[in-house]
Amino acid sequence: MAKNDEKRAKSRKARMEARAAAEREAQLAAQRERKIQTAIGASVLAVVILILAVVGYFVGRNIYESTRSPEEVSNAAYAKVESIADKPQNASKDGGFLLSKNGVNKAVEGVPTIDDYMDFICPACGIVGRSIDADLVSMLDAGQINLNIHLAAFLNRSSTDNYSTRSAAFVTYVADNEPDKVMALIRAMFAENFQPQEGSAYKSVSNDDLVKLAKSVGVSDSVAEAAAKGKYEAWVDATSAWYPTDSRLWNVSGSLKGQMTTPTILVNKNYWDYNTLMASAGGSSSYNTILLSSLGLAKADVGNASVLPSIGEGKPVGA
Repeated sequence: MAKNDEKRAKSRKARMEARAAAEREAQLAAQRERKIQTAIGASVLAVVILILAVVGYFVGRNIYESTRSPEEVSNAAYAKVESIADKPQNASKDGGFLLSKNGVNKAVEGVPTIDDYMDFICPACGIVGRSIDADLVSMLDAGQINLNIHLAAFLNRSSTDNYSTRSAAFVTYVADNEPDKVMALIRAMFAENFQPQEGSAYKSVSNDDLVKLAKSVGVSDSVAEAAAKGKYEAWVDATSAWYPTDSRLWNVSGSLKGQMTTPTILVNKNYWDYNTLMASAGGSSSYNTILLSSLGLAKADVGNASVLPSIGEGKPVGA
């Protein structure tokens, strides 16, 4: 009898150890998936579900939001954006800063408009940005595109000091006050020697670091120092809670279909499915190459004001 009890005890212990090992592996797999995708999710029946959120928040938020329609959820989120007292003057109704060779909110007619949603700690945003931003600036200066930048904060849990919100609010202030310097600042923010890593690898980037970086790319001392005061942090957080409720920003393919991930890029308000396009290219292409292909513009014509992207204001090539 005692031996049987001992065997049953060992069996139970083995099962418990196996279950614990399986749970640990599932947690590690989820962490790896989050690291690869750096995604924020928004289900059809949820306002905002950060993938990095704790389980209690995730479930509670889902249950609460399931009682309202997606439209009601989105309207409520946008109402919070509108209620913020300190809003940037030059931000458009969609939360972006529309840049062109003509200035802020002065779109060039007949050329593509690219919407770029970014988070400054997002590794994928850095990878894509380092690939496409140089040509975006060249096309912008030549009047070949309009660029609508959306400075968001989805990944505060990936830092110890709300870097996503601080950095987005900082760049928002610069965009509102010295828009001719903002793309240089964005490129510097995503530089490999500046962009911080996520999670346990995060090393704090202070407001003083942001000020120093901004000054190094030509932002005036007064604007750089004022940007560090966090004037637009509440507005950034509100727009970042609203964006994922917009179905136009949701992935159209893959395991994260129906959710928003960063970066999100639209071409003439059409979702640019760069992951599928890169997969179709067999890994032999670059984000910049597939973007130019989607616009209908040869690499040799980037920055040439006399040659415009073939799609004009229409759908991207292959859409």
